[in-house]
Amino acid sequence: MMELMDAESVLTAAVGPSLRPTAAAIVMALLQTEESIRHTRIQFTESDLLGNWRLHFVSAGKVNLISKRLRGFFLPSFLPAQIRFQRSDMNDSVPLCVTNQITIGLIQLKFTGPARFESKKNLLGFDFTRLEIIALGQRVYEGAVPSSRTNQKFQDIAIGKLPFFAFFAVTDRFIAARGRGGGLAMWVKQSESS
Repeated sequence: MMELMDAESVLTAAVGPSLRPTAAAIVMALLQTEESIRHTRIQFTESDLLGNWRLHFVSAGKVNLISKRLRGFFLPSFLPAQIRFQRSDMNDSVPLCVTNQITIGLIQLKFTGPARFESKKNLLGFDFTRLEIIALGQRVYEGAVPSSRTNQKFQDIAIGKLPFFAFFAVTDRFIAARGRGGGLAMWVKQSESS
């Protein structure tokens, strides 16, 4: 039955509470959606990305439409990984701030830094510049992340030189993108208190 569903239906089912599609069906739906966006040239806005998003599904490595390896996996709920996009309070030249965090047991790792979105290509470039480690509810480390770009202003770095996500699905329930390394990821919307 899942094979007969269109890409949008597969992705909606993937984030729903009912029976999930197979990993191969989700990867294929993500690839088809990416291809469709490329042809229709739909542009998203940075406002579309604002909020908290929990990493829900990732492909197993770089995939494409001719690949025979359409593998991926759901992230278990006991290993929450979240990304948050919010307006930056720095200045207009750095419009967004990104926070990426993962909790493993009683330890939380939180990376933060500036981000900017180029709607023409739906690219979000970012640079993690700060790391915070919390163990047993106590902050044990907070400091700068080592970077080879320390002498450059973020806004002066070409987006292609930064880590980035190329978004191709943005809804009120989920977002999906291809990372710079070629893998696909899908996040589901979380409440602001998450």
